[in-house]
Amino acid sequence: MRIFGLILAATLSLPLATRAQDRVPDPVQAPPVSPEGADQRAFLDLFFDESDGKFDISDYLSRGGFIPVPIIITEPAVEGGLGLVLQFISWPDGRRESLTRRMLGAARTGNGSYGYGYFQSGTVLDGRLSYRFGVGKGELTIAAYPGGGTFPLEYTTEFTYGVLGSARWALNDPRFSVGVNWDFREIRTTLALPGLPPAIRPDIDRTIRTGALGLGFHFDSRDNPLTPTEGVNVYLDTKFNTDAFGSDRAFDVYDLASFGFGRLGSDWRYGMMTSASLVTGDVPFNFVPSIENRGVPANRYQGKLVLNAEAELTRQLNDRWSVLGFAGVGYADARDSRLFADSGAIYSGGVGARYRIARKLGVDAGIDLAFGPEEPVIYFQFGHAWMRWMD
Repeated sequence: MRIFGLILAATLSLPLATRAQDRVPDPVQAPPVSPEGADQRAFLDLFFDESDGKFDISDYLSRGGFIPVPIIITEPAVEGGLGLVLQFISWPDGRRESLTRRMLGAARTGNGSYGYGYFQSGTVLDGRLSYRFGVGKGELTIAAYPGGGTFPLEYTTEFTYGVLGSARWALNDPRFSVGVNWDFREIRTTLALPGLPPAIRPDIDRTIRTGALGLGFHFDSRDNPLTPTEGVNVYLDTKFNTDAFGSDRAFDVYDLASFGFGRLGSDWRYGMMTSASLVTGDVPFNFVPSIENRGVPANRYQGKLVLNAEAELTRQLNDRWSVLGFAGVGYADARDSRLFADSGAIYSGGVGARYRIARKLGVDAGIDLAFGPEEPVIYFQFGHAWMRWMD
């Protein structure tokens, strides 16, 4: 379960990627942002583009602004919810190494789950060292499906604290970077059900501390850190939970992911995503990964090895608006788990629309409607839909 689960993921998982590279090219060939000119304009003018008069936050972001972003959680697994993220963003010239974000967020869902925390990302040392870190607290009520069946086993996990982050050093070729990951949590899981399955008894009604350090190997050639249109992002992240790092349980986490973007002419572009998540050792059942493609209920299909793939095709209608379609498939392999079962292939797909909310910086926002094995799901997006998982 990523970043304390769904709630903190909703409040703290907006696009946060940074990397030392060349200037991000503007997809619509707009003139470069001029912070000096922006400072001379009336405040309200910062939210409208001087070239077409449309709503646009390019100059506001370039100046360094405070943006309150409402969070609308549409995930059926937690019965929906609302939240708010207070974002303090500085991006003066559209270069990756100048993007800094500080976010304070909180959210609550229909089933009583909640979370709040702080997240920051940026670069130092002339963009050679990129960092991200977050701290938070929350409580998540969600269901697991033992044996891959249809009977939900609802449990509540209280995250007393969570501290996670990474620091990576760009190599001579700045598209490559290596660094360390860390993840420290204290959780307590409760389940109001007699006759617990033996596989989860060691994880229920007790406090578990996890502590992990690991390594990350990354490659990033994307043209834009928030709404990529060309380039590739590939990474392998590892985390090793051992008693040497303060963990009560010894288990390892491996994440391998690839994201590719390209153009099929002036008005068409594509995206491809594949990922694999593997856990080994004495892993708590609520740390087991799940299929996460759009349209698939969160936590519904879990396994010690989870594979995801999704493809996306976008049609640019004009300088502001675009529409897209996407389709994905996922598979959860239980391996040696006594609690979960192999999922088989799980298919999903849908359609979406995007508005270029920051033309000079090439950033989109919009909405997706996804269909999967259960009820349709609506997602509100800022930046690309895969930004939660991209570097």
